[in-house]
Amino acid sequence: MFTSALVALDLAPAEEPILDCLPDLITWGVKRITLTHVIQVGYNQFAGYGHEDDYRNWLDKCAVPLRDAGLEVSSIVHSSGSVAEEVLAIAAEVDADLVVIGSREQNRVRSLFLGNIAREILRKTTRPVLLEWVEPSADKTREHCEAVCKHTLDHVLLATDLSKQACGAEKAIIHLASKAAQTDLLTVLTPEAMEQTPDWSDKVDAALNDIRKQLPTQARQTNVLKEEGKPCDTIARVAAERNCTLIVVGKHGQGWLESKVIGSTAARVCETARRPVLMVPIQGQESTP
Repeated sequence: MFTSALVALDLAPAEEPILDCLPDLITWGVKRITLTHVIQVGYNQFAGYGHEDDYRNWLDKCAVPLRDAGLEVSSIVHSSGSVAEEVLAIAAEVDADLVVIGSREQNRVRSLFLGNIAREILRKTTRPVLLEWVEPSADKTREHCEAVCKHTLDHVLLATDLSKQACGAEKAIIHLASKAAQTDLLTVLTPEAMEQTPDWSDKVDAALNDIRKQLPTQARQTNVLKEEGKPCDTIARVAAERNCTLIVVGKHGQGWLESKVIGSTAARVCETARRPVLMVPIQGQESTP
């Protein structure tokens, strides 16, 4: 399912630890990685324009340790007025199975919000996106990334509401479970769902056990979990309590206002869990305009 990845880099201090994380994708089955940097052009944004060769040289240096780790690496530098749209266009150009971006705190006020580019990529993507959470300062970034982003398949958590929009994430867990040391399947029981469907808890048990039956025979320890509460907060809590190394969620539809403030469960998990989150759209899902 995952053989090639596009990694978007922006020259921030967090990029070095993100690069350190990439060899871990070999355990996912990734063989090819494309490193890309998009120079944003537009009103008052020309600092990088005309320095494409410098960025290419920088990406070439970034590629060396990745090649040493056994990955096939290429690089692309483009200029665009919309970084997010260009990243997704490059992903289509190289036919990447996975888009990898970093997400980090900008300051205390914005600590619960993804960066604008990450937010837009999540909103518009039709491809799986892996968000690598990193902390704001260089020292904390390296320490946190080393503690969280390595060995992502040690303990994988699928958070699914069992809707149609979650089927892409469910297919991804079936693929990743054969490589994971431990797999948890979680559904959060909301008061609204319990009220609308009195036997919802029993149906959740049946549905999660059906997913477990679809896991490959190589899958090792698997657990079916039900928790009550608000979905995004509960998913983040369970991931922390069980020391999960990767959270897999689906991409849910959302309105214009929600998309601007990242109101969907999938994106809120990216903000609050502070650990790698893989968001998987359903196959053929159209991007949000």
